[in-house]
Amino acid sequence: MKKKILIKPLSVNKVWQGRRFKTKDYKEYEENVLNLLKGVKKVNGFIEVIYRFYIKNFSMSDVGNFEKPLSDIIVKSGIISDDKYILKMTLEKFKSDKEYIEIEIKKLSM
Repeated sequence: MKKKILIKPLSVNKVWQGRRFKTKDYKEYEENVLNLLKGVKKVNGFIEVIYRFYIKNFSMSDVGNFEKPLSDIIVKSGIISDDKYILKMTLEKFKSDKEYIEIEIKKLSM
């Protein structure tokens, strides 16, 4: 299916009214992911990011909900300077007894 929708995309930054606060769960997740990303080499310029989420609760999970917090953490880690440089993104989820994330970042030539 291919459909052109003639409307300006709405950024998640314009979705919420008022301030949003990080939950305790997010703070712990952010800290854990940042620790696991230590030593990963920085990628400059325009990039493609491939996220693969391996999850137990496969049918109840919205793969789009996993991306934004993870992209923000990758920026905070310094691996990429800003998520505005992501030109291409693939989100995949897989049913798995073991839950984990694979991240692949590729530099794009322009």
